[in-house]
Parts: sequence; C-alpha cells; structure tokens
Amino acid sequence: MEPAADAPAGDLPARVHDLARRLPKVELHVHLEGTITPERLRSLAAKHGHPLDPAALETIGPGTSFGSFLAAFLERMRVLLDPDDWCAVLDDFLSAQCGQNVPYTESYVTFYGALLGGYVLADVLREMAAVEQHWHARGCALRLVMDAPRQFGNDVALQMFRLAAADPTGLLVGVGIGGDELVEPAENFAGAYAFARDAGLHRTAHAGEHGGPASVRAAVDVLGVERIGHGVGAARDAHLLRHLRDRGVAVDVCPGSNLATGAWDPAAGPHPVRSFVEQGVRIDVGSDDPAIFGTNLSDEWANLMLRDGFTPHECFDLTLDALDAAFLDDGGRARLRAHFDAELEDLREEAAALEEALHAAATP
Repeated sequence: MEPAADAPAGDLPARVHDLARRLPKVELHVHLEGTITPERLRSLAAKHGHPLDPAALETIGPGTSFGSFLAAFLERMRVLLDPDDWCAVLDDFLSAQCGQNVPYTESYVTFYGALLGGYVLADVLREMAAVEQHWHARGCALRLVMDAPRQFGNDVALQMFRLAAADPTGLLVGVGIGGDELVEPAENFAGAYAFARDAGLHRTAHAGEHGGPASVRAAVDVLGVERIGHGVGAARDAHLLRHLRDRGVAVDVCPGSNLATGAWDPAAGPHPVRSFVEQGVRIDVGSDDPAIFGTNLSDEWANLMLRDGFTPHECFDLTLDALDAAFLDDGGRARLRAHFDAELEDLREEAAALEEALHAAATP
C-alpha cells in the first residue's frame, strides 16, 4: 500500500481523507456507465460520431433534478456501442479503484444495447473478463450486476436477467432494477425476479431513493432482494428498519448521490446512515455515479467521519461488515476478510491518533 500522504498535523480534513483513501474498501453500489469521465465520454462520442449534449459533461450538484441526472446517464449509455468501448471504461474504472484501495467491486451495468442488437453481449463479456483478470491479478477484482431500467417494465427486465443467467464468463453474479422507482412499482417485476431466483442469481433493487417505505418493503417482501440500493425512504419507518435487520437485507448508502439528486435534503436533517447503523441494519457505502456527481468512494468514507460523526474505528467495523453484503462465496469472503484484517491492523495506530484529534477538535 502507498505510504500516507504528507499532511500538516493540524489539517484534520486532509488526514481524514488520506485515511479514507487507504482504508480497505468494497464498493457494491456503483454504475459502470456513471464512472465514464468527461474525457472518456468525449473520446467515445467522437469515435462514433455521436453528437454530445454539453450538459452531460457537467458535474451534477445539489439542487439538480433527477431527470437531469438520468439525461447525463443516458448520454453515457449511448456511446457504449462495442466491446472496445466497454473495455476502455472498465479499464479506467478499475485503475481508479486500485488507486483508492478497493480490492473488490460489484458494479451495475445496463446492457440494454444487447437487446437492441447493438452488440453481442457474450462477446462484450468475454473481453471485459480479460480486463478484469488483468486488474484482479493486481488486487482489484470486480463482478457485475445486471441493472434493468424500471421504466421498460417486467418483460425487458426478464430478457436482461436471462442474458445475465447465460453469461459465459461468470462476471454477472446478480440482477437489479434501477431508474425512476415512481414509474413502475416493485410488484410489477415479480416474474423477472422469480426467474432470477430460480437461475441462482443474487438480487438487489433500487428502492427508497425517491419512494417511501412501501417501495422498500415491496422490494424485500415481493422481490426477495438481498440488498436495497439507497433506501433513504426506509429511515422514517422503525418497523421496516427492524424488518431489514431481521431479514439480513443490507442497504447501499450513497450520500453524495442522494444530495445531488435531492433524495436527501440536509435542511431536513442528517443523512439516515447513522439511523441504519443504530438500528442494526448492515450498510455498505457506494459512490453510485462518481463521474456525474463529482465524488468517489474515498470521499464518501471521509464524509462519514467529517459530516456524520463516525469515528475511524467505527469505519473499520463498517468496512468489515460490508464484506457480508457482497455477493461472494464463503471462500472468497474469508480471503478478503483476512486481507482487510491485516491492512486494518496496520492502520489502527494512525486511526487512534486521528480519532483523538477529531475528538479534541469537537470539544469546546
């Protein structure tokens, strides 16, 4: 691992960000399309002669509508037209993950173009698997989750889930639904999720991002998901939080994304991540669409300490707990936990000093 960056002893935010960067992490909620940087987006658009909406190159900040985010995301989907495009984006992303000490990632992908005949998915996956093996050998493994847009309905979701089940490489380990949850309720996707369950695919769903507790409960009780993406709407229902805890359903928390899209308004109170933890709900931390929101996973962890009041050692516990939310087999999980334990042990002395400094700074 890289040594700690030199930061003045009194520069607490810089010290926190440095510790967050070196903290071993898994990322379970990030969309590969949402990692496409403006530079890569320009390059792919030029390659295919695609006229690019300049707004898609801008970082989306607080106060932007969810529709503006979807427009920026769709621009990125439109330039992914062949295996080389997908591989270039994946290579960029895994390089960045290695720089943030993220040994394992599960990334959403929306291979809708395969249904339109734009590319043969098996060919794309085989070439992506070669890129993944290159980075896996360098300590950054990745698996994929097929993400079906809710607005296209159950039939399209079922087609996409069938493509996931037919993956010849083993990269696709799960399925989910995303997009605007207010357009199609979770109950409408029961058929597609029944297929996924029978095919042995892991299951997740975006819910409670802009919808309320009922949206989260339906994802759990009707679709049988193992993880909830965002889940902000669950925080105001104590019974539902206990239900998530008792069912062992993890929540992917993405505060930077929630702030940008208006799913969380700081004026109404703190982000519910602390409520989830206090109620015993397992969480993992995600950057969601980092190139669109101008964030990254390390910044999200740093903000847990600087904004939400989590101590460095609480973050150590949370990053270990997140391993249990990953779609890993028992052997893979045990190996990753051993790796995390060793790296965290090396960071504990520094974390203790930083914890003391943060406490002192907060004490009048």
